[in-house]
Amino acid sequence: MENLLKIRLRAKSHGLGVDREYTIGMGKDLFQQWYVTISFGRFDMLGTDRTTRFTIQGEALRVIHQKLKQRLSSSNRKGCSYQIVSFDGSDDILSLVNKTIIERFSKFEDK
Repeated sequence: MENLLKIRLRAKSHGLGVDREYTIGMGKDLFQQWYVTISFGRFDMLGTDRTTRFTIQGEALRVIHQKLKQRLSSSNRKGCSYQIVSFDGSDDILSLVNKTIIERFSKFEDK
């Protein structure tokens, strides 16, 4: 498996008792199929992993954009917002990711 994109997000609020991590990755497998892997759960705990496969890269990117938009609305549901911990990927893939969505996340600073 070839990992081409990995975005780590974290929502943390001591007052609300929230400390969640959300990781989304994209890559190509041995059969040249695109996949999106999503991991989520409490920070530093074993969480849930889900992998979905796609034949077209655009479909995988659409799912990534959709999931990132959902994380942006977390402050309405959880009371605190997700922030970017890391944003890594190949230059080709990074150029395809919607920058306006990424820019709406603030940088995570552990307080």
